[in-house]
Amino acid sequence: MLKDIIFDQVKPAYGCTEPIAVALAVAIGKKYLKGDLESIKVILDKNTYKNGLEVNIPGTPFIGLEIAAALSFTCGEAKLGLEVLKYVDQECIDKSHKILGKIKVDVDKKYTGLKVNCILKGKNKINVIIEGTHDNIVHIEENGDPIVDKPFEKSGTLLESIKKYSIDNLIEYIENPEKEVIELVEKAIRINTEIAEKGLKTPGNFGNILDFEPVNIVQAAVDARMSGELLPVMTVAGSGNQGLSCTLPIVKIGKKYNMDKVKKAILLSMLITIYIKSYTGVLTPICGAGSIASAGVSAGIVYLKGGNVKQIKNAINNVLSTLFGLTCDGAKKGCALKAGTGTFVALQSAELALNNANIPCGNGIAAEDVEETIKRIGKLTLSIKKFDEDVLEFIGKC
Repeated sequence: MLKDIIFDQVKPAYGCTEPIAVALAVAIGKKYLKGDLESIKVILDKNTYKNGLEVNIPGTPFIGLEIAAALSFTCGEAKLGLEVLKYVDQECIDKSHKILGKIKVDVDKKYTGLKVNCILKGKNKINVIIEGTHDNIVHIEENGDPIVDKPFEKSGTLLESIKKYSIDNLIEYIENPEKEVIELVEKAIRINTEIAEKGLKTPGNFGNILDFEPVNIVQAAVDARMSGELLPVMTVAGSGNQGLSCTLPIVKIGKKYNMDKVKKAILLSMLITIYIKSYTGVLTPICGAGSIASAGVSAGIVYLKGGNVKQIKNAINNVLSTLFGLTCDGAKKGCALKAGTGTFVALQSAELALNNANIPCGNGIAAEDVEETIKRIGKLTLSIKKFDEDVLEFIGKC
């Protein structure tokens, strides 16, 4: 089952996953559309809308959910899933601008969880709905007649199923994972490192600011991704920035260690990130790269350096008890600094844990058992849902 969860939650994607979810819905819809395009209307939940407003679309200098939809209608490939915009080029960009006026994107604050509702009109009317995760197609209909109809049930998802396991189980699993899982980790190392290296070579990239390699590599990669670099990233629990943040620090630190152990450390980091996200939800008011993936990477670093199970748990507890308040105010270039901040705290928390230092139970949200701390994080995340609505009032306004 853990293997299935990993392959469900660790996937390559081009660009920020929220605009990409919009692009995927459009690409699927256009396969069924007849005649010339009259209009595209996309209705989003507030989290997806928030995360798509100020982030560059891959392969372009442009921001906006409308351009993601236009590019996808022009050259998107539905069969590529989250890599739907892989083949964006200048010809595609030029053609997409001609249909921008036919596209409208709205937010429905009543939607709960991740939801993309896309309606395309030509000679017929096509409705595509993605829900729960960025590539989960739950409904397709033509002129009101269902083609696909499989309602989303959160309780039955693979993300929810990881709650059946304990952190002890996850630590045990990484000692003997399936070959295919290790190959997926190897791919994550390869493609996440590639975009980081591209970012480090780009003038003005946030990864060029500090003389601290584990932080630089994360900031470089996140900045490059948020700036629209047309390179894939291995996402973890629905987020490319989480994928970068929970892998790259271990890649950099791991140069001094046995590569097999580095891969297991990264796998642990991924699993802890997925585990925490099962309690908070895929899209939240909390910065996943800066706080949740940082907890994962801290656990991975402790494992890499020979720490025991208690020390691994203490590292997770230290990060979550420190960084829970780091909020998500939308996907953008500045996410690189939040991811870098999380990396700093992850490294600090790992070293503290290796020296048997742990934030004591009763200090704020910290519990005696880290799994209880994670459950508290989930509860607190629900209590600040209005944050997303308030943020929408400020995005794009100087």
